[in-house]
Amino acid sequence: MNTRTRRIAIVCQPWDNVRLESENSVVTTSYQLARCLARDWHVTIYGRRKPGQKRCEFDGGSIEFKRLRVRKPQQLMEKLISMIACYTERRVTYILSIWNHLFYAIRVAISIRSLKYDVVHVHNFLQFAFLIKFFNPATTICLHMHCEWLRRFATERRLRKIDLIIGVSDYITEGTKARFPAIADRCHAVYNGVDSFHFSPSSSQIKGQQRLLFLGRVSPEKGVHVLIQAFKILADSRSPGITGSSLHLDIVGDTEIPPYIYFLPDPEDPVIAGLRPFYGQRLSEMVRRQLTLKGQTSYWDDLVAAAGGDDRIVFHGAVAYAQTIDLYRRAAVMVIPSVCNEAFSLPASEAAACGLAVVATRSGGIREVVEHGKTGILVARGDAKQLAMAISEVIDNPALARAMGEAGRRRMLERFTWEASARHLADLIESVSGASGSQSARRSRQRTAHQL
Repeated sequence: MNTRTRRIAIVCQPWDNVRLESENSVVTTSYQLARCLARDWHVTIYGRRKPGQKRCEFDGGSIEFKRLRVRKPQQLMEKLISMIACYTERRVTYILSIWNHLFYAIRVAISIRSLKYDVVHVHNFLQFAFLIKFFNPATTICLHMHCEWLRRFATERRLRKIDLIIGVSDYITEGTKARFPAIADRCHAVYNGVDSFHFSPSSSQIKGQQRLLFLGRVSPEKGVHVLIQAFKILADSRSPGITGSSLHLDIVGDTEIPPYIYFLPDPEDPVIAGLRPFYGQRLSEMVRRQLTLKGQTSYWDDLVAAAGGDDRIVFHGAVAYAQTIDLYRRAAVMVIPSVCNEAFSLPASEAAACGLAVVATRSGGIREVVEHGKTGILVARGDAKQLAMAISEVIDNPALARAMGEAGRRRMLERFTWEASARHLADLIESVSGASGSQSARRSRQRTAHQL
C-alpha cells in the first residue's frame, strides 16, 4: 500500500540539469535527499532540460524529474551584466534580483500551483522562493543555501516570507543569523551527506605513485592556480631519485566558470580580491575572458600555461559522477585549494569516505568537514608554499596518511550520511509545516526514522 500522502518539490538552479548522473553538488544533494524522502513523500525535482531530454521522467516510480528549457538570451544577459560590474567595479545584486531567470521561476511557480505541493524546497535563489510563495501562499517554503548569497545580497523583507532557511554548514547558517538576527530562529544547518557505500576505500592500491587529486569546478575561486604553484614547489624541492615519475597531479572538473556576478570578489578580503585579474583588467580583456559562450575559458588557458607542458599534470576535464570513485581510489591525497570560503565541499567528504587524507585551505565550512591534524591538514588560503608543505607531510608519511584516511572515513560514517541529513530536514519541515500536528504526519515521521 502506498502511504505517501504529501508532496514536496525540490527546485534546482536554472542551469542544473537534473538527472541520475549528477553534474554538481546541488543536483547531488537534491537527488540524495529525494531518495531518502521518497519513502514518505511524492518527490519532484525541477531543473534545466538539455536538448533531447524528456520534459518529465521518473526514477523507478519514486522520484519525478521535471525539466524546463533555459534560453541562451538569459545566459548572455548574465555575461553582459557581469562584464559591466567588473568594469565599473560596482557591487551588483542582480544575483537575487527578481529579473534573474524570471521566466524559469514563473514556470516553476505555476507548475507547483497546479500540482498542489505541500512543501517546496528551493536551492540558493531567494527570489525563486519568494515568487513561488506569492503563487502558493499556503505552501511551506524552504530555502536551502549552498553559498553566502544571503549574507551578501539578500533583504530581510523577502526572507520574512520564507518559512525555513537551511545552510549546508554552520558557517553558512551562522553568517545568515548574524546578518539577519530578526529571523535567526528560522535558520538551521543541515550538513550535506556522502554515499559511504559507493564512496569507500579500495581493497588494493597502486604502489609507487604519489597522485594528488583535485576534483571540482575548475574556476579561479577554487584555487587551482595555487595548487599548480604548490605542485611545482613540491616537485622542485625533491631529489631526482624521489621525484622521478612518481609524483602526479590530476585536475578533474568542469571548465566553465560562473559569471562574475555570481562571484564578485570581496574588496575587504585581500585573498579573494586577488582573483579579479582572472576576469580581466582592461575592457578588451574582460570581453575576451567573460563574453565567451562556448569553448575553453581563459582561466583554463592560464592553468595550461602555468603547467608549462609538465606531463605529470593531467587535465581531465569533466568526468561522469560514477567515474569519480576510481579517481579517489588511486589518489594518495585529496587537495582542496579553495581561495573562496567554501560552504561545505562535497568532494572533501567523498574523499574522506574513500579513506583519503585531505589537504585543504582553512576556509568556510571546510573546517567542519576536515579535522585539522586528525583527518587532514588545513592551511592558509592562497599560500602555495604552505600547501606544498602540507601535501609533502602527508604523501611522505604513509602511516600518517593511512591514519588520517581511516579517521576521515569514521567521521563520515558517524556524522555525514544522507539518511541523517534527510531525517534532520524532515524534522525541520514538520516543525514549520501546518500538517505537523496531524496524526498521519506524526506516523509518517516515526516510520521514516525507523526505516532510516
